[in-house]
Amino acid sequence: MSLEEFTEVEEVRGKKITVVKKRMTQEQAREMFPYRPFSKYSESRFGGNELYDDVCLLLNGLARRCTGCSAPTKNDYLSENYCPDCDGRSEYNGTDPREKG
Repeated sequence: MSLEEFTEVEEVRGKKITVVKKRMTQEQAREMFPYRPFSKYSESRFGGNELYDDVCLLLNGLARRCTGCSAPTKNDYLSENYCPDCDGRSEYNGTDPREKG
């Protein structure tokens, strides 16, 4: 399955960024965003950490799942229910979330 079918390239303030337009599974999101931590505490770098795990944040209402990739994301990082990786904010600020390594 090609991951390109989930994304579109948009231009924001003169810079072309990739935006997720179609919902994907957590396995597909893991493949698309390989830099994300894979631990029992956090599914994305916008989720929990060793002090507050994703489940705790979700149960307490301090986080929701991203509409695009389903990763638990702290409410502070969500924009219209999308995490920075899915709506292009990560890429716009200089971090390409699809870059391996």
